[in-house]
Amino acid sequence: MRKLSVADYFVEVLIANGITDVFGYQGGMIAYIFDSLGRYRKKINYHSCATEQGAAIAAASYAQASGKFGVAISTSGPGFTNLLTGIADAWFDSIPVIYVSGNVNTKDKKRSSSFRQNGFQEIQAATMAAPVTKKSIEVELNMDYVELFDGAIRTALTDRRGPVYLDLPINVCREQVEFETITPVVVDRNDSVDAGKYISQVIAAEKPVIVAGAGIKEAGKKEKFGRLAELLGIPVVTTMPAIDVLPSNSKYHMGYIGGTARREAGIVLQNADFVISMGTRLCSKQIGHNMSLFAPKATGFIRVDIDEAEFERQLKPNEIDVRANLSSFIDNAVQYLENANYEKKHVKWTDNCAKMHRLLENVDMTVGNEMCKFISNLFPENANIVLDVGKNLTYGTQSSVMKQSSTLFMSAGLGTMGYAMPGAIGAYYGNKRPTYALTGDGGAQMNIQELNTIAKNNLPIKIVVFNNKALGNIRIFQEQYLDSRFVATSELEGDYYSCDFTAIAEAYKIRAIKLSDYKEIANYTHELLNDEAVLFEIEYEDCPALPGIVAGGEYLRLNSGIEAGIINTIKELMENK
Repeated sequence: MRKLSVADYFVEVLIANGITDVFGYQGGMIAYIFDSLGRYRKKINYHSCATEQGAAIAAASYAQASGKFGVAISTSGPGFTNLLTGIADAWFDSIPVIYVSGNVNTKDKKRSSSFRQNGFQEIQAATMAAPVTKKSIEVELNMDYVELFDGAIRTALTDRRGPVYLDLPINVCREQVEFETITPVVVDRNDSVDAGKYISQVIAAEKPVIVAGAGIKEAGKKEKFGRLAELLGIPVVTTMPAIDVLPSNSKYHMGYIGGTARREAGIVLQNADFVISMGTRLCSKQIGHNMSLFAPKATGFIRVDIDEAEFERQLKPNEIDVRANLSSFIDNAVQYLENANYEKKHVKWTDNCAKMHRLLENVDMTVGNEMCKFISNLFPENANIVLDVGKNLTYGTQSSVMKQSSTLFMSAGLGTMGYAMPGAIGAYYGNKRPTYALTGDGGAQMNIQELNTIAKNNLPIKIVVFNNKALGNIRIFQEQYLDSRFVATSELEGDYYSCDFTAIAEAYKIRAIKLSDYKEIANYTHELLNDEAVLFEIEYEDCPALPGIVAGGEYLRLNSGIEAGIINTIKELMENK
């Protein structure tokens, strides 16, 4: 029988479960956990980020990059509230993370609702975290600490994954735990679903399409999904965070759907007669608010999702809802197809979709699109590409080149500006691949202090700041709905300011390069590929994000900037002529 403090035991549990990196910010109420991490430094690393929000985001991208769960820790009060944005981010994007913040001694905790606070920096953290976690636990003395930590990990990893929060009082950290051994938590994610039953319906359709969501990545099935697409031989459209489930040059990849997407994927979806969606909740941003415009010609619709609650929101009257773990579903579907005798009758439909895609590939290309396409093409095959939130996200998802082993990271559900830098830190530690953070001048300033984390740890992260001296996405909204009154969005109006990012990077002793022409970055391939941090600031004139068509809208109207002859050709292709 062994005996350890709760703080030491928690760290040993992390080590036993293969966790190599923990993110956080030091403070009085979490000092025992940090002390334990310091003493176990040969077996586990801790990374002190510049803010708790940065730590919370980094822990989530670490989880995505490593395939494990992430861990972020903070002190009480403002330390916890700074974590909360990252916790919500992990919740909406189904990322398994254990978030722990310290708190005052249990005897000093507020026990009555009649007064606001008892202990210093005390806050009702567990109550606040509950709506955006799978489980939020206010830890007390004399709990079963073995089950507490194992249960938290199991909950984070089971079914639809997500964050778990532990409110850990400082005196509990000093408590003793008696245990025999520590064994890693094992979660069985296998289902016995008959995927062939549903795949056979896809095969029988004339013009089927797969809508691929980020759940495919979460299940660790990108490579297997590529095999599934190849065996079916049908077009694939994705959601925004899932654009990397296939390489950009795949003949099956038609782009992503949604209000900020290019036209191609929407055209395919509007003309398909059968849809199977995998690992996506198909929110209104992706398919619009008018359900009659979502896949209007589809006589069959299958939704595969691990979260049965998503089916409460019925999208089409004829939909078939399949509650399944995508890990098993995709494996079983591939096995079914590899052993089935079936006619690949969708060659013409798929070829026509690919022809349509080629006809439109240079339509709606702005400077922003050209920048992202040009720059991302310089990245290595296995790059982590981390996108911020803003117009740069639209350009980045529309036009970044996703190669065979590229991995995309972004804040999808919550849409957190300032995601890119801490997201890149976590992604790098998660898989040690070449990592690139693409951000705008607005998002970059939200978490610019994480340059400190990059600098002090000598992380070889490459940062590209697209500086249009404006909050571009909000300017679009102001143009459309507010008579172009650009309040607080542009330097031209004097109430927005974009700083000198190269000067700030240099203050952190990070090499910085300012470019007025994005193509000049090709002269710095050594800097893009070496083992040192670098920040590129690219100044450009603000430009639109096209086509700007609402999800489910008219992608081929005559005044849409596409030649009439091309429109007619595309319509014929979509009729399978």
